[in-house]
Amino acid sequence: MTTAVLSFFGVVIGASLQYVFTRYLESQRHHRELRTQAYLDFLKYVSELAHLNDPSDSQNRDLLAKTTDAKAPICLYGSGEVVRAFAVFERRGAIVKSIPQREAFVNMVSAMRRDSGSPSGSRVEDLEAILLGNRD
Repeated sequence: MTTAVLSFFGVVIGASLQYVFTRYLESQRHHRELRTQAYLDFLKYVSELAHLNDPSDSQNRDLLAKTTDAKAPICLYGSGEVVRAFAVFERRGAIVKSIPQREAFVNMVSAMRRDSGSPSGSRVEDLEAILLGNRD
């Protein structure tokens, strides 16, 4: 009788722990997906703005609006390191025209990569060339 009761409680406790851990892991996975999508959206719009050669007013306004909309999720889901790098980029004008602005943007991208679990083997110069093109 005691064995049956202990077995029952063991099964109940095991199932409860499995449920709790599964919910926790799902919550973490969902948060990571939201964070990664926020990073991707922002990077996509800033890169598009950087590559506009002859922007029309409506195209420029549309991209600026999308870029502004992409900032809020980064503030919600981004790590402290990413938010700090993002603030530096914003303080420098949030555009990628001058060398300090480009450096701040690429440093922010590097922080986003680290936060997303990507290996830090990428050189800053390579990221700058890929995202912003060669502006030498």
